[in-house]
Amino acid sequence: MRAFSNVLAMSTLHFSPRKNRAADIHWRAWGDEAFAEAKAQGKPVLLAISAVWCHWCHVMDETTYSVPTIIDHINERFIPVRVDNDQRPDVNARYNMGGWPTTALLTPEGEVLYGGTYIPPEDMDHVLKQIDGFYADAANRLTVAKKVSELRAARQGRARTPSGSELDPNTAAKVFELLWSAFDAEYGGFGTDQKFPHVSGLQFALDWWSRHHDERARTIVQKSLHAMAGGGMYDHVQGGFFRYSTTRDFSVPHFEKMLEDLGGLLLATARAGAMFEDAALRAIAVDVKRYLDEHLWNDERGGYGGSQDADEEYYRLDDAGRARLPEPYIDKTLYTSWNAQAARSLLLSAPLVESAGTDAAAWTERGIAILDTLWSKLLVDGMMCRYFDGSAHVRGLLVDQVWSAWAALAAFEATGDPRWLNRSRDLIEHAEVLYDEESEGYLDRLTSDDDPGRIAEQIVVLEDNALMARVLLDYAAYSGKMLYADRAQTMLRRFARDYQSQGLFAASYASAVLDIADPPIDVHVVASYDDPLARSLRAAALRVASPPLRVDTLDPQEQPDRAAVLGYSAAGVTAYLCRGVACFARITSEDELTAALADAHVRAHR
Repeated sequence: MRAFSNVLAMSTLHFSPRKNRAADIHWRAWGDEAFAEAKAQGKPVLLAISAVWCHWCHVMDETTYSVPTIIDHINERFIPVRVDNDQRPDVNARYNMGGWPTTALLTPEGEVLYGGTYIPPEDMDHVLKQIDGFYADAANRLTVAKKVSELRAARQGRARTPSGSELDPNTAAKVFELLWSAFDAEYGGFGTDQKFPHVSGLQFALDWWSRHHDERARTIVQKSLHAMAGGGMYDHVQGGFFRYSTTRDFSVPHFEKMLEDLGGLLLATARAGAMFEDAALRAIAVDVKRYLDEHLWNDERGGYGGSQDADEEYYRLDDAGRARLPEPYIDKTLYTSWNAQAARSLLLSAPLVESAGTDAAAWTERGIAILDTLWSKLLVDGMMCRYFDGSAHVRGLLVDQVWSAWAALAAFEATGDPRWLNRSRDLIEHAEVLYDEESEGYLDRLTSDDDPGRIAEQIVVLEDNALMARVLLDYAAYSGKMLYADRAQTMLRRFARDYQSQGLFAASYASAVLDIADPPIDVHVVASYDDPLARSLRAAALRVASPPLRVDTLDPQEQPDRAAVLGYSAAGVTAYLCRGVACFARITSEDELTAALADAHVRAHR
């Protein structure tokens, strides 16, 4: 068999756990070498975007990619490239054709000749012959090549054109109405077809309720979370939410479990449990952590694995029945943004579930341990890499910088330790290379002119930029450096005209704008972070689910520059309650702090 220098080692790929021949295809890694080979040989690229948890990806491995004639045709007439969605979300963002698996036939320049999702064998045979015949014609290749630069220039122009205006003070209210109109009052969740958890929508509803006590927000959150947790979308044996429901009533799930969803749902259930005094939701948060610790935790690597495969037969069994079968495959890869999100959720949830008898300290310790892993194993030259499987890969995706910086700020809130504030600052500063002045936003990845295909295109993603805006607003409040708040407002204005077109997916944007229009109360604890009274004041503040707070511990002796900017001096352990630059309470005991925050909550909702 012919050897290829850039054929992927089979150990780096995950195929269906059932019998298949997909590994007989000479898969290449995404990169310059594969596209250069396609150009040199005048062949199209067959791009397969898969995922370890993806049911239909497994089916395609077992069917289409196991047919001998299809294997031979691909190996002889195409340059096959296989990409894992979790490892390369940047490739997926530019080439996904509507789901997983994605099957895209590309020119050597990376332009799409044909795209689809799952393609059965008989259809794939037809597609391969059609594309092969078309691209074998030199005139066709020349015509396509001439259009490539025009298409790229047009797309790049759209990406760099800001569409912003002044921030609409009614942004959050408008997005909440979109959320309410999409809410399924009968079964919970959003829409009336298959249902995903829409974690950002649930978090925004909690953000909205914490400011306005709008009972509709409470209904959305409690109805949705109870429906998901009480139905088929929750694993009532081993714990944890499945990825989505194929039915409106949450009765029939798609059985994969994703760290990406579980971290956010853990925080949503903990917040809702605390805000609404809902013990059942608190218990679900605790059970989600049980699943994460018992099944996804990788002690050797110091973090959570990315996912667990869907296995309908396994998950339909009770505890005794499952014990007779091997557990579905767990991807032990550490993904930065997902672990950072999980760490942030653990750190913020710990004090909220403490009243239910949970060991909050253990939650905090685990969150800190995960972040220490990220900084020790995934930080390369100041920026986070995407994933770790024994070594770190894919440096400089925005989503990884954002979640890591935000989680570090949560660690600073929880512990008061300034090293976490400094780590967040360092990530923000290194991520400056991703900010594009002309686009008025952060690009989704480090790009260069020689990146293959559409990877060189610059994309400004609403969700990631909204989260970065919240990071900058929080850091500005902690540091007193308002230039970061100014940057956040610039970014949010960029999307002010078209955010409503995103529907439910504008929820994170609305939460960010809400942080400007109705900012959290800043609790500045002026003391050494390990002072017993400082710890007590910090803990009291962190147990408050509403109103929204930012908890800042500042030692004037250790951080004189920050103390000078914020205007605090060493005069005993004191907590100042402030909104922006206006402070309205000076506190010296835990009881005073609890009473002052309760009073602020009542006054805000009269």
